[in-house]
Amino acid sequence: MANFTVEFISRKANESIPNRDEALRYMGYRNFTPDEESEQLIDECEKELLAVIRPVCCFGFTDIEVLSGNEIKWELGTLKSSSLASHLNGCTGAFFFAATIGIGADRLIAKYSRIKPAKSVIIDALGSAAAESWCDTIENRLTQKFNDHRWRFSPGYGDFSLEYQRDFMRCLDMSRKLGITLTDSFLMTPTKSVTAIIGVCADSKGNISETAASSCRNKCDECGNINCIYRNNAAIITQEEK
Repeated sequence: MANFTVEFISRKANESIPNRDEALRYMGYRNFTPDEESEQLIDECEKELLAVIRPVCCFGFTDIEVLSGNEIKWELGTLKSSSLASHLNGCTGAFFFAATIGIGADRLIAKYSRIKPAKSVIIDALGSAAAESWCDTIENRLTQKFNDHRWRFSPGYGDFSLEYQRDFMRCLDMSRKLGITLTDSFLMTPTKSVTAIIGVCADSKGNISETAASSCRNKCDECGNINCIYRNNAAIITQEEK
């Protein structure tokens, strides 16, 4: 197995600009467009959010081995998840990363929950979209030298238990490096934080393997929950449209 060396990335807020369409999905705008007044309020909230977020990330790379239908061997032991094993089947290496846009978003959400709940809801949605945008930036950077890779897979997807957040905390030193802590139910604070695994076909030095992993696809392509409010309808055809 490779030595699991943790690296740190810090960027400016403009690398976490929220995808507006994704933020609107979080707000429940699935089949209609917000009016001009709502758009102005969203613009105002986005400006406030970008003034307080601080995108940071830490990551490490390790060899992995899919041992069976639900076990993946990695640097610190064995992960058990049939959905993760299926997702990583054929991969020989993986990036483990944790990312956050910082506590500023949470403070802004809490502030407006007391004085203007509508802004709190909007900033919450924009914060989630900003965190995803930051993760997209990280994923693109980590995988840029690989011909193919698997999209990021987080604890909580499928049967990949949230309890594995503890392993991420330990191996990535998330508390010290990123200021992230875990609740008793394994949720992260700051709330706009993400942990994930990205599978690649590579040797222990990160060199591209001759046999690449299957093509990276949009996450919504492989999710069976067609009624999810966060579903990316631009990237897929829903059952209703077939």
